[in-house]
Amino acid sequence: MSERILIIGAGAIGGYLGAYLTRAGRQVTLIDPWAENVEAIRRDGVSLEGLTPEEHFTVPLNILHLGDAQRLHLEPPFDIGLVALKSYDTLWATQFIRPFIQPEGVIASAQNCINDARVASVAGKENTLGIVITIAAELYAPGKVRRGNQRGAPGTLRVGEFGGGITPRLQRVGELLQPVDAVLVTPDLYAHRWTKLSINAMRNSIAAASGLTGNDLIRHERVRRFAIRLGGEAAQVGLAQGLALDAINRSTPEVLVKAAQGDVHALAEAEANFLSYVELGTQSEHQRPSMGQDIRRQRRTEIDYMNGLIVEVGQQVGVATPANAAIVDAIHQIERGQLSPSPELIVQLDESLQR
Repeated sequence: MSERILIIGAGAIGGYLGAYLTRAGRQVTLIDPWAENVEAIRRDGVSLEGLTPEEHFTVPLNILHLGDAQRLHLEPPFDIGLVALKSYDTLWATQFIRPFIQPEGVIASAQNCINDARVASVAGKENTLGIVITIAAELYAPGKVRRGNQRGAPGTLRVGEFGGGITPRLQRVGELLQPVDAVLVTPDLYAHRWTKLSINAMRNSIAAASGLTGNDLIRHERVRRFAIRLGGEAAQVGLAQGLALDAINRSTPEVLVKAAQGDVHALAEAEANFLSYVELGTQSEHQRPSMGQDIRRQRRTEIDYMNGLIVEVGQQVGVATPANAAIVDAIHQIERGQLSPSPELIVQLDESLQR
């Protein structure tokens, strides 16, 4: 396949995508703002790790510093651009790569949150795709990416048109991405985005506020139940928008909503589904959701683009989201150094909402 692919962001997801696509013979160039990461990859390639021996390998990548990227005007334009930076970097990153993408080419958000409209505001709706990614990965050192969940789950990558429907170019992009993991081409990108957002609401914000790993936040009963409340609110907002949501942490959205509202049987089912990730060993013990990684490294989080968006849309559709609002406020305070992450903080948030 001869399409040229440009990825801005060579962190956990961008580096992972770039490594698998390059190893499969795709024509890939990456751009990254972290100079140390670029130099490590130039020197040693990007090294991937995973849950199986087959996932441990190193690939040399064609990578550029931001300041070197302007030389790309000397090359043929790219067919596909992927944005793999944080949500707050979406606009400038899309603007940065747009001149290097051919006019009929596409740009896709390969990010954690719902940024497709931001990409479309620069690239144009007609040139915008989106990729919903359920790969749990961490850039734990320059040029070193570790995946913490199993490969091969159906729909690990869900590719859709911003405007909806199935098109030949969408199917082509799906084919291009197949070496990375299992691909689902979907006519309803936004519903899949909201499903992933609901999962993020349960995992990312909790990891950031509790300081726990992905498995430990599931094991802790009070923390787990607060996470279910977050997910139930998110699911209710999604259903109020008329979205056909998929399972959220293995629970149907309807069960999760009932669990969040205090239904004992639904709560038991949602807890069992959540605990199954630990019991079945589908994610590693060191896996830590990305927002938890951000807090540990004193980086800005994406809380306003995750739980904050749930609160915002909930207000628009008339669904109360007090748990999500509470954790947004708590993480803002953690970012300012006014609170410290701990499981006890989650318990305090839960108790304050029950008063």
